[in-house]
Amino acid sequence: MSNSLFIDFMEKMLGFPLWIKQTIFLNLANDLTTYLSNEFLDVQEGELFHLYKPVLSENGQNELLTKASKFDESIYSFLNSCSKGMSLIEIAIENNLSLEEVAKAFTFCKTSGFFSNEVPNLVSAIAGFIAGKYRTGEYFIRAGKMTIEQLEEVLNKQQEINSSGKHVFIAELMVQMGFVKESDVKSIIFMKEEAGKRFSLNPDDIPAYALEKESFDIRVENTRLKEENEILRQKIDALLTFIKEHKEPEESKPEVQEF
Repeated sequence: MSNSLFIDFMEKMLGFPLWIKQTIFLNLANDLTTYLSNEFLDVQEGELFHLYKPVLSENGQNELLTKASKFDESIYSFLNSCSKGMSLIEIAIENNLSLEEVAKAFTFCKTSGFFSNEVPNLVSAIAGFIAGKYRTGEYFIRAGKMTIEQLEEVLNKQQEINSSGKHVFIAELMVQMGFVKESDVKSIIFMKEEAGKRFSLNPDDIPAYALEKESFDIRVENTRLKEENEILRQKIDALLTFIKEHKEPEESKPEVQEF
């Protein structure tokens, strides 16, 4: 097994028979399209927050080694996982954390300059939104889906409506004014709600169906050996029968003389 429960889990999943994987894929596709927009479904792996692998900077490595700033132990646990080359989803599963908790540690370490690689805008935006650092409008700006000017226009419109005694959510206004899609708003809000859940996984929970091929091969080998043994037994029986049928009678044997 590898050093990551998530990697072990994925390897077992990828080892499923094709017809099982195709069925799982179709069911997942139907499920995901009910609450995620195409932009979130078509996102590249490098822009997907939970698959991102932070790389520690020299500053981050020194902090992990010395613990000079005396941060909460959860931060050093996060940094240690990053030093092992884990993705954020692996860090969550290995440490039994929710994605929200990982997002909070991630944004803290990013702000502290503990990462050497440049974090993609979408990854940073999702992390900040899930961690509660960014509101909906700021998320869409940082994700490159809105401009600051558009957000100011929305805020002015919201203030105008609120002044008239009515109430409207900023996300609702952004959709009404055509700046973002309703499906994108629903996707990111649902993602934040789901991020608060934990996903526990241990080796005993990892499906072992991929091992069925070994069992099948063993059964085939056992069957082959049984067949070969039966053929060999039949040949031996035939040989013994032949010997018995061609055995010389006792009286025809030459007499052995004694000296």
